[in-house]
Amino acid sequence: MGQAGRGELAFRMRSAEPEDLKALAEIRVSLAHPEARTRGSGLRTALQRGELMVLERSDPREKAWVIGGFIEWHMRVDDTMTLRDVGSVGEVPHAGIVKHLVGELLRSLAPAAATSVVRRDAELWNRILAEIAGFFIDGPPEYRRPHYYNIWKWSPESARQAVRESRRGRGRR
Repeated sequence: MGQAGRGELAFRMRSAEPEDLKALAEIRVSLAHPEARTRGSGLRTALQRGELMVLERSDPREKAWVIGGFIEWHMRVDDTMTLRDVGSVGEVPHAGIVKHLVGELLRSLAPAAATSVVRRDAELWNRILAEIAGFFIDGPPEYRRPHYYNIWKWSPESARQAVRESRRGRGRR
């Protein structure tokens, strides 16, 4: 792996590889695990399915690429994507990394729709999804022992509508 030099981006995204699993195990807080618990074999299974990407950033001190976050998803045959998990390094989620991962996945896979299930009490995760154009909570929270969950949905049309509304709002200032 090369180092980011002049004129190159300081980050990149790529499909996860088996040797990434050790670094990913260090990411304790994620969308599916807001209380910093381990994920078990879930990421290994996603890796085997080809449904796991990592974001790497250039570390100038180490002169190497280091993992800054990951995203796990599942694409159904009807082109609906389920966002299963996303996480970033650090004690709390890095909103910029999470938004970039989700946005890049939506752009690259171009699903007909996407869904994600988020614990209602995971306020930061709910706020991050709310700030991504096109995501909205669909209906009342669902109860699954022992928590309530928000069901988030996304579609290309809802994303376009959110961008149009955002542009109109900026034009009125």
